[in-house]
Amino acid sequence: MKFRIYTEENQQVSNWSGGETRELAVFPEDATYLDRDFIWRLSTASSDREESSFSRMEGFERILMVLEGDVVLAHGQERSVNLKALDQDRFDGGLKTRCFGRFEKDYNLIMARGCEGSLDILELTQDAKAMGQAGQPASSADPFAGYRSYGAYCLDGYAVISCGERTEMIRPGTQAVIDLDPGDDMIPTIMGEGRCVIASVAFEAGEESIDTDERVAPAPAKSSFASEYGICMKLLARNNRWSKMMRREGADDVYYDRALSKALAKIERKYITTIVWAAGCALCLIPAVFTGRLGICFVAAAVFTCIHLLLIAPFIYWKMLPGPIAFHIKSTDELNAFEKIHHQEEISEDPHMDRLMRKYKSDDENYFADESSPLYKLVKKK
Repeated sequence: MKFRIYTEENQQVSNWSGGETRELAVFPEDATYLDRDFIWRLSTASSDREESSFSRMEGFERILMVLEGDVVLAHGQERSVNLKALDQDRFDGGLKTRCFGRFEKDYNLIMARGCEGSLDILELTQDAKAMGQAGQPASSADPFAGYRSYGAYCLDGYAVISCGERTEMIRPGTQAVIDLDPGDDMIPTIMGEGRCVIASVAFEAGEESIDTDERVAPAPAKSSFASEYGICMKLLARNNRWSKMMRREGADDVYYDRALSKALAKIERKYITTIVWAAGCALCLIPAVFTGRLGICFVAAAVFTCIHLLLIAPFIYWKMLPGPIAFHIKSTDELNAFEKIHHQEEISEDPHMDRLMRKYKSDDENYFADESSPLYKLVKKK
């Protein structure tokens, strides 16, 4: 069990298309909204515009509760809903959602698809009340079989929250979160005066444990240099910039965890191996300027290229990737529910289409549906 308290001073504030948003809590704690590597996220937001758009979040579900205001949400061409104060709506984060009307404040729960969650308004009294199991998956025969997170956001008055041997008091604007591991049979209780938004999120336990206290993985077994070298060669062949240009989708048989994925992205983003190769080739060709022996210099550059591919580039991967590298790679048969969700998102990415869409982005969305458009056939094929 972990008990977290986030006051207004340590909540992250940022801007969105309609106004300001404040991140209250996220799980895991080292996840970020931009990387979309979280399982759930709690936030509040305000809007000073009569019309605004929500960011699309493929693979996530959202529950939005209006705390102050009166708005209409339009989810693409599927449906619309009018939300007054304390009304809520649950919808697919991948929809194109527009918000009509200003609101002083809303409360958002965003969770990876596969989670079960809920938001409720609780009137506090001096008698302790259970924070409930509204987010527990209905398919679970054992109510304590999965991971559970409970959140309490104080709207007014004060709240006293207890779980196990720990008790905390929160004031308006403060978010409390309790994370429970599988098998924890504790139910948090809450009492006080005023009102709180109670958030519940539950997700099934996978084959691997999620340590909510320190997020420390079990000590990996040591791996030989030869096996690490072989893995680096495979990663170099599969994940370098040039190989990605030659295939449309990611590998569908292996999964890289968050640490390895971020390290690979850093190597690619900074062109590290490419810069080293270009610098080496330049050094090989410089003597041709003074000696005129261009053929020999080209041979030297070719030899350096081979050495770079066989030794230097794998060594760069070995030094920059978290080790042992084998510990961060899994077969898709070994993934838990949330790793499967993230893996499906990764392998469905199409870098060619993304580049084309960014290059030829048009304000008129019908441009890509127009048969006269040069991208029509490509988009239709996609």
